[in-house]
Amino acid sequence: MQRFETKKSLGQHFLFDENILRRIADACDVREGESVIEIGPGTGALTRHLLHHPLSRLIAFELDDRAVDVLEREIADPRFEVVHTDFLKTDLQNIAPEARLNVVGNIPYYITSPIVFKLLEERTIIRSATLLVQLEVGERLVAVPRTKQYGIPSVISQCFADVKMLFKVKAGAFRPPPNVDSAVVRLDFTNDYFARSNIPPPANFTDKQFSRMVRTLFSMRRKTIKNNLKALGDTGADAAALEPYLPKRAEELDVAEMVKLYSILYP
Repeated sequence: MQRFETKKSLGQHFLFDENILRRIADACDVREGESVIEIGPGTGALTRHLLHHPLSRLIAFELDDRAVDVLEREIADPRFEVVHTDFLKTDLQNIAPEARLNVVGNIPYYITSPIVFKLLEERTIIRSATLLVQLEVGERLVAVPRTKQYGIPSVISQCFADVKMLFKVKAGAFRPPPNVDSAVVRLDFTNDYFARSNIPPPANFTDKQFSRMVRTLFSMRRKTIKNNLKALGDTGADAAALEPYLPKRAEELDVAEMVKLYSILYP
């Protein structure tokens, strides 16, 4: 393959370590006949490892037209399709309406959060997502209460998925090497908080309203829940039930307590 110059504007850092590429492909736990989406395949280093697994389709979303040309020219597997478009603008429901998707990707750092939140929003059609992200982002996704990493991404991702950090990846495994290390994280959307706890969501639970509550509670991180709740207005909450939460800060509440608080705020 001819030399491929990376584009800084696209946040391109290509992973070249074959052992790590193999570990990521294995971590996806591809099932027989499954449709897999790869975000940002670049020139196909991870793609080639994924095609060793028993998937039925591998749909790769790539923005760089030069990379698209390489992929179309060098990967002839009939199961493989490259889509030259922005993943963030894609309606995943149209790809595999008959089954849940398996998502994998080496995510550009500058759009990691939008991609993660898109996957969370469309999780009903995604079985799992295995993502190579900036180490700091991975640490936020798996963070526990009362730590500086714990915040909005921690609560929302851990409510809507079972999140695990699988392993870390040193910057030297990429070309060009980024300024920070990375981590592989996996989000299992079939095992969200309610499935793990074997409890049903509150009767009036909605993703949008729960996410709005969490964002509001963390809007001024050092302030108490009492102060931050003012932005929500009067929700009809039971004052006595709400009282124990008011002196606390959002960073003190785990996912279970956040769900309980939601049920009090929106009876």
